[in-house]
Amino acid sequence: MNETPLKVLYIGGTGRTGSTIVEKILGQDEGWFAAGELTFLWRFLGTGKCSCGRPLTGCPVWEAVFDHAYGGFDGVDADEMVALRRRFRSVHLPILAVPGVRQRFLDRLGHFPETVERLYDGIAATSSARVVVDSSKEPHYSWILQTRPRLDVYFLHLVRDPRAVAHSWQRTRPQLGLETGEEMERRGPAVASTYFDVSNLASEAIWSRRADRYLRLRYEDFVERPGEALEQIEDFVHEPLPARHRLRGRRIDLLPTHSAWGNPNRFGHGTVELRPDTEWAARMPARERAAVTAMTLPFLSHYGYSWRTDQRPRHRGGD
Repeated sequence: MNETPLKVLYIGGTGRTGSTIVEKILGQDEGWFAAGELTFLWRFLGTGKCSCGRPLTGCPVWEAVFDHAYGGFDGVDADEMVALRRRFRSVHLPILAVPGVRQRFLDRLGHFPETVERLYDGIAATSSARVVVDSSKEPHYSWILQTRPRLDVYFLHLVRDPRAVAHSWQRTRPQLGLETGEEMERRGPAVASTYFDVSNLASEAIWSRRADRYLRLRYEDFVERPGEALEQIEDFVHEPLPARHRLRGRRIDLLPTHSAWGNPNRFGHGTVELRPDTEWAARMPARERAAVTAMTLPFLSHYGYSWRTDQRPRHRGGD
């Protein structure tokens, strides 16, 4: 295993924040590998599809990764990895502040952290990636990664107006990553708001004190000024990011990537125009909008969003 630390740009926070398009744009450049939501790789290894369109186990890129990391797909027990991962879930986040608890949870994971570390090493070795972009979002998974000596984790805290997040969770979408005809998970306003609060609070509790490893970015700012946002990320990770020079205003031509799991948008490619998604302001029922606003009010102010429905921030987040 190479002794040089591998940079991992971890896109963290909660779901439905636009992480897929951010990851895809970052993964367009040689040296930046858009891996997708690797925390879920093991669950869907035998049934999932790579964003190139092939089954994961039939994708030559992932075949090379697993050959290097484990000697092939049969060299690791995916079911066991899923079982080990379930020993440390988002419900455990509130008690991690208790002295000594973090280490006890890490001990419960057995060989999971070391096995995962080998996966990232396999990606770097077979793709010549300097940066692996992981859009898993779960803050507790990022904590596992940062305990591994081989991984140099940079936490990109991506946030979005919680009303837009809650509205997105209620959309009905096919899960294109599976061939079973399933729909993507849906969450009601209360559950979506709770996850928003807990995930963002945990993200800041784990990472915000590490100024050299933490950057907060609002999705709304990213789509409004993508070139500026990409330059921020480039400076944050200290790696050149030529993708920002491919932008034509807010338009960019995207090539297929090899993300292992995530939003169905990861399968798209071609010319994409980045634009704000304000559908929630027009279509979200007033009662649901009010409920989400009330449940996430401290974060609305903290991240610079208005409690009104105009979508315009009072100030920019990320400072």
